[in-house]
Amino acid sequence: MEDFIIKKYRIRLPAGIHVRTALTISKLAGNFASRIFISKGGEEVGIDSPLGILALGIEEGDEIEVKFVGPDKEKLSEEFDKLVEDNFGE
Repeated sequence: MEDFIIKKYRIRLPAGIHVRTALTISKLAGNFASRIFISKGGEEVGIDSPLGILALGIEEGDEIEVKFVGPDKEKLSEEFDKLVEDNFGE
């Protein structure tokens, strides 16, 4: 079984996760060997597809579950924490 980290986040963006936000998440992940998977309502997508992220329909106030999988998952999860704290640079 592959080792992973799972964290939950509450989205505070008034417009929810939109194209620019999805691209920001994908760009962050591109700097790491590990992968990110985002889940909402039981549906999970890999962030390698910004359209997949958008298809989840993540709105302000939604809680998402994010899974980090791979060799540098700890550092990636820390950087994702910072991205969420910074409200995805919005």
